[in-house]
Amino acid sequence: MMTIFSMLTIISSIMDDEAQSKKIKLLLAPMATLSHEALRRAIFRFGGCDEYYCEMIHASSLLAGGGFEKYYIMNGPESDKMVWQLTDTTDEPIIKAAKIVNDLGGIGVDINMGCPAPEIYRHGAGMAWMNKDLSETAKMLEKIEQILQNGTSSCKRLSVKCRLGEDDFTDEKFFSFIDMLVSSGVKQIVLHPRTRKQKYSRPARWSYVEKLCEYCAEKYPENKISVIGNGDVKDITSAKTALETAPDADGIMLARYAVQKPWLFAQIAHGSKLNEKLDLYEFCDQYLSDIRECQPKEFWKTRTQRFFVYYCDNFSFANYLKSKMLHAESHTEQLQILKEYLEKQTDEKIISL
Repeated sequence: MMTIFSMLTIISSIMDDEAQSKKIKLLLAPMATLSHEALRRAIFRFGGCDEYYCEMIHASSLLAGGGFEKYYIMNGPESDKMVWQLTDTTDEPIIKAAKIVNDLGGIGVDINMGCPAPEIYRHGAGMAWMNKDLSETAKMLEKIEQILQNGTSSCKRLSVKCRLGEDDFTDEKFFSFIDMLVSSGVKQIVLHPRTRKQKYSRPARWSYVEKLCEYCAEKYPENKISVIGNGDVKDITSAKTALETAPDADGIMLARYAVQKPWLFAQIAHGSKLNEKLDLYEFCDQYLSDIRECQPKEFWKTRTQRFFVYYCDNFSFANYLKSKMLHAESHTEQLQILKEYLEKQTDEKIISL
């Protein structure tokens, strides 16, 4: 597989002439049950990315020292590029958990203020933080920023991943929230430009990523706030469209399409096809092996099922294959299903990246 530098200039097929020299970061999104070390290893084999956000860590569970928590804080294969994302319903466990992950090194700590999942939101975590009193949220962020700056680890940056707000959000309310983040020490903001109730069927509003860039550049010229856009980037063309809409963005965060195509980071960074061949069966075999190495046995089935929901979209009969994979009882059975499928669809086994 080809190797790429950790910070790459997106070439002319992605960026326009005026922006060709700008460095664009590529980030892995924090996805529950997906953004674990097995996925990071898969991405790394194609050259890696600039920042790996871990899957959302529930702070209280981390503090309780549960048997599975050690798997959430695994930091391979590029420990210096890790970003630790924390979530909880109140500030105290998040602050205490920040001390723990700060000692693990990496780039920094991220607070999840964008997850709209009902089971997260209704308990006061995730995106619920956007609706809390700004002073309450600011107090928590300020304490975490103190931990990061006073610690001995290289893990120093405080970031927040958020959305636009509720369906009735206003620019005034959104930018008041942004002002609070910046004044509390946040140095990177990842914006998924949808509201809480908007699903993937509605386009992400990358124009708001650009609005955020312009707002931070004008109001906080000395703070150098990094603005990252997240949403709907699935290939080179959509990456180009996103950057044309938000030319001042500092980076792109990839989520579900990075699970379907872990080589997508390399393609976007390269700005074109990679001129590489990939055996989709061998890739899958290696990924399942990494799952067994990086996850507890209790998670093998569910983590693999989540992976195949996306990975199967690489094949013509995706829904058929997904159904078979989701009902399989073991990795051995899943590999046999894939092998039998590819024996019939022989032209799908080897793809050009």
